[in-house]
Amino acid sequence: MEFFSYRNFLYLTQDIALGAAVLALLTALYWFIRGRSGGGNQVASGFAHLPIVLTSLAAVANLLASVARYIEVQHWPAQTMYEVLPMGTLSGFISTLLLYFVLGLHRKRGVSRGFGDLFVAIVMVGSWFTLAHVLELDPTGKALPPALQSYWFSTHITAYMFGYFTLFIAAIAAWLHFCFKFWRGILDSEYQVARSFLWSIAIFTLLTIPFGRMAIMMGVGTLTLTGFISFLSMRLRSGMAWFDVWDEGSDRFTWLVFIIGFPFLTAGLIQGGLWAQEAWALYWGWDSKEVSALISWLFYTVYLHLRFVAGWKGEKGMAILLLGALSVHITFQLFGMLPDSQRSLHRYTDMSSVPSESMLED
Repeated sequence: MEFFSYRNFLYLTQDIALGAAVLALLTALYWFIRGRSGGGNQVASGFAHLPIVLTSLAAVANLLASVARYIEVQHWPAQTMYEVLPMGTLSGFISTLLLYFVLGLHRKRGVSRGFGDLFVAIVMVGSWFTLAHVLELDPTGKALPPALQSYWFSTHITAYMFGYFTLFIAAIAAWLHFCFKFWRGILDSEYQVARSFLWSIAIFTLLTIPFGRMAIMMGVGTLTLTGFISFLSMRLRSGMAWFDVWDEGSDRFTWLVFIIGFPFLTAGLIQGGLWAQEAWALYWGWDSKEVSALISWLFYTVYLHLRFVAGWKGEKGMAILLLGALSVHITFQLFGMLPDSQRSLHRYTDMSSVPSESMLED
């Protein structure tokens, strides 16, 4: 059946994600500009449920895409970026749904709901861009090389995808906080913020540009979008005092996202060592991908240490989450561009070079 194909389901997922993003942005604007803490009429409240409904449908379509790809290639669909990235977007959808209901955002009104919907909108836009990139990649499927024919293959990759994309979501939540504080410091003359903070946000935004289209969208794009919302709020409402609601809860929000994603990141790292021991009789081979993944894991371990030992909560902790996301992006997306990656057993970014066990002899 032609309809039941991987690419068709990816296109469907992309369309649903775009619809969810547009609706979530509209409801977020409503809550920011007109909704009060207990405000909003019944029509608006009913309409506000549509973004999360579409997010659920996007998750279902994404899952069906993975099932279709499994049928097409007859193995767990995680050999190339063409297969791995949609697993990541599925993880992002599931994480977003879990967070939305665990945090009770579906029951909130006013500014808190506005931040929740804006968060959903940015995740959906990121998923749309990710799938747009996937659909440009080589769709060729090949048999798994011997190194990947293991029961660890599915669990190891899946754990990493869920961990990576959930931690990306934590970074998005932290970045939303910093962006709104940046614009409030510029637009609200009564709000005092250090110039060093404003410069730091501007510099960090510029640093995201070399990391590619997705990083530009999440960095420059989110800063621009929050600037537009902040400007409207200053013109149509009495200032940006509503930001205080998010300011108080953003640390808890990003922390809860982190504690969902970090165990999966840890599980992926441990499973990789167990797989290596089983396949090559060594837990750690100093493969470039292994080292890069370890560096990313250490970033978040430092975050844990500083949070509990040094008391780095709030903006200090969220800044580490942003740096951790850049580290993960290097490990996950930019790794294939590094010279030493050409010899790595973990190189699955294209189909023209499939590593084999013999590379360990070099």
